Amino acid sequence: MNEAYSFDDVLIVPQYSEISSRSECDISPSLPGMPYMRIPIFAANMDTVCELDMAIKMSRLGGVGIIHRYMSVEKLGGLMDDFWKKQHHLTVAVGCLKKDKERIDFVEEIEAHTPSGCSISICVDIAHGDSKNMTDTIKYIRDKNFLGTIIAGNVCTYEGASRLFDSGADIVKVGVGPGSVCSTRIKTGCGYPQLSAIKECAEAGIIIADGGIRTPGDAAKAIAVGADAVMIGGMLAGTDCVPGYRFARTNNKETISFRGMASWEARADFGGESNNAEGVSVAAKLQPRGSTRKVIEDLVEGIKSAMSYSGTRTIPEFQLKNKMARVSSATIMENHPHKSL
Repeated sequence: MNEAYSFDDVLIVPQYSEISSRSECDISPSLPGMPYMRIPIFAANMDTVCELDMAIKMSRLGGVGIIHRYMSVEKLGGLMDDFWKKQHHLTVAVGCLKKDKERIDFVEEIEAHTPSGCSISICVDIAHGDSKNMTDTIKYIRDKNFLGTIIAGNVCTYEGASRLFDSGADIVKVGVGPGSVCSTRIKTGCGYPQLSAIKECAEAGIIIADGGIRTPGDAAKAIAVGADAVMIGGMLAGTDCVPGYRFARTNNKETISFRGMASWEARADFGGESNNAEGVSVAAKLQPRGSTRKVIEDLVEGIKSAMSYSGTRTIPEFQLKNKMARVSSATIMENHPHKSL
C-alpha cells in the first residue's frame, strides 16, 4: 500500500527570501480558456454555495464561481441572461450524459450563441469521475464541437486524471471524499488523502484541488504540490453571496443550510436516489455582509504569504522551489494558537 498524506501531515519549510512584501507575489493562474482569472480560486458547484450572486462576486474578485448542476434549464437560461449583462464569462456544471443530456445540449446551444466577447465553460460533475460515464460525456461534448473549456472530475489518482485528459478534458478536478460535508469515505471506505492525490494528479496535467481546504494554509499547500487552482465550499458557507442569504437576513435567521450534493436532503430535493447518501447537511452560521470577499481575500493573502516565505514570486516558481516537511501529531497541535488565558 502507498503511504499518502493530507494537509495536516506536512508544513511548507521557510527558505531565504528577497521578497519584501506579499504584493510582489503574482498568483494569477494559467488555465486553458480562462485568461480572465486573476486568482486561483473557484467557488464550489454546490446549490448552497454558488448561483448568480456568488458567480458574479467571484468574477469581480478575479476567480470563478461554478453554477451547480441541479439548477433547472429554465432558471439557468434566465440566469445566463442576467449574468451576461454584468460579466463576460460563465462556468456551468452538468451531470453525466445518461442523466443530464438535456442540460448538456442546452449549454452547448447557448455556447454557440454567446454574445461577442463572452464565453461559457462546462464542468462535468460526477462523484466518481474515473468512469465510462465521464469519458462518454466528455467525448459527447467535444464531438458536438464545443469550443469552451471543459473541467471534469472528480478523481484522485494519476491514472484517473490521465484518462480524463485523454478523453478531451482541459482541466481535471481532484478530490474524492475530503469535502467538509462529504461522507464518501465513511460510507464506502473509498478515497485517497488529498495532498497526495493533488501531487500525483498534477503530474498528468492542469488540475483544481477540490475538497479538504479549511484554511489559507491548506490552499497554499495544495498549490505548492501542484494544484493550478483550488475550489472551496465549506469556507464560503453562510457568507453573503450564497443562495438564500438575503432571504435569511430579511427573516432574521441565524443559520443557513450548507449541504453536500450527495446528501439525503439534496437528493430528495432534486429527485435523486435518497437511499444512498454520501454527504451530510449542516446549519452554517450566517456571516455578515462582505464576508464572501473577506474569505477570498484571506485565501489570497495566505497563498501570497506562503510564496514569500519560500522566496518565490509566481505559482510555477513556488511549485518548483518549495520544500515540505512531514510532521507528527504533536506538530499538528503545535500549529494552532495554544496559550491559555
